[in-house]
Amino acid sequence: MKKIILTIITALFAITAMAQTQPDAEYNLIRRSYKMNKDGSMDIRYRKEIKLLRNRAITAYADKGETFISYNPSFETLTINECYTIMADGTKVVTPQNAFVLQLPSECTDCGRLNDIREMAIVHTALEYNCTIVLDYTLHRESSLLVERFNLNQDCPVKHYEIRYADGHTQMEHNLPQTINDPYMPARKGYDVEFQLGEKPVYTAETGLPAASTLLANLKKSNSKEYIVAIRDWVVDYVHLNPVDLARVNYAMTPAHDVFTSNCGTYLDKIGLLAALLNEAGFKATIVDNSISVLGDRPMEVEVTLEGKAYRLSATQKSPLLTEAEKVDAANVANAPIYQERKLEWKPEELADGYVRITLPNEKDGLHIDPALLAPSRNSDLQASVRPEYYHYTMELPKGATLIGGEVNIEYSNIVGSINIIIKQKKNRLLVTRSLRLRKAVITKAEYSAFRQLMIDWNGNKELIFSL
Repeated sequence: MKKIILTIITALFAITAMAQTQPDAEYNLIRRSYKMNKDGSMDIRYRKEIKLLRNRAITAYADKGETFISYNPSFETLTINECYTIMADGTKVVTPQNAFVLQLPSECTDCGRLNDIREMAIVHTALEYNCTIVLDYTLHRESSLLVERFNLNQDCPVKHYEIRYADGHTQMEHNLPQTINDPYMPARKGYDVEFQLGEKPVYTAETGLPAASTLLANLKKSNSKEYIVAIRDWVVDYVHLNPVDLARVNYAMTPAHDVFTSNCGTYLDKIGLLAALLNEAGFKATIVDNSISVLGDRPMEVEVTLEGKAYRLSATQKSPLLTEAEKVDAANVANAPIYQERKLEWKPEELADGYVRITLPNEKDGLHIDPALLAPSRNSDLQASVRPEYYHYTMELPKGATLIGGEVNIEYSNIVGSINIIIKQKKNRLLVTRSLRLRKAVITKAEYSAFRQLMIDWNGNKELIFSL
């Protein structure tokens, strides 16, 4: 039975690896063009030509059979220039009019202020293996402001990616690999594009919000830090975040009173509400822009001063209230080695015929990568951790308990790191030493096999069987 199970698992790994090398589709071309007009408006033109290779790409759930374009009719106009399918035999099939459906974007349904935004859903037709979908549209904006941030990599390969900027220069990239989404992907890099057209508004925190006086009285804590955190947590937890593209609202921040009474808002709206709530509570809050655009890793935050120290808060995420210097110190601590030495309790899991199982703990700060999820080969880098881990456990065993399999002694180094595992029984005492050290956080494709072996050995000796 064990041999059959191992064969099935190996086959599944092989299928996973094969799936990574056979994309569902391939973009022959993606083109973005930006044009500033003399009247202050702009035109954004987008073209894609995508060839469908496998069944998953043809079905709508894989999002290749449909295209969704959101826009705000109050200041934006959408024009479909071309939309057709070239079938495998070369036949051109123009997308019929009933395949264009105008609807309200799902992210706008819970906020009345955003009900003017529309989404054009295009259901592509005449789909088959090796057909090519062509879509070309123009979005005209009665606005001189646009912030764009995107990654050129797609979830399938791109032969040619072209960007024609408003200043006249063109960027061309060729043969871009597909992104592979799994729990251990490192941050994407190398193909990020970010730029801004026009001047971004300066966002000013409102000085008060009388409508929130009852809420603030209920949130009040015994000290100022806890009070600030309670206000921040309320905004994070109870004000619905609308993830609509900020371009659809032309990067406008809704007045805090409207956000508070409607209990919903965009990312910018929640920032403005948090600042207004803090000011109404008696703190001094301002809005801080951390990036060249309204996007980014920490794009905009609320800064509040307390006892001469400045703290920055997100309106969408919870984190400890720390100064910028304290955040740096916390990051350094997070990368420090992990040392754990403790005595484990004898809490066995009963098995059949007088056998029991003890499972060694997963320490919360350690590297947890399940080797069962690691295919034999990989086409992308892998994100790990460089925190060295050192564990020493002891356990008092009941009289007559015997470790099945005897002593475990694994110690070696390879191109990505080193491992040391010693498990042995001395009379009625179990001694466990475990250490893992990686030389780098991002494992390349060439190093992946060595890393996978480390993970198999690191996780493969945590279940200990004893006879009684």
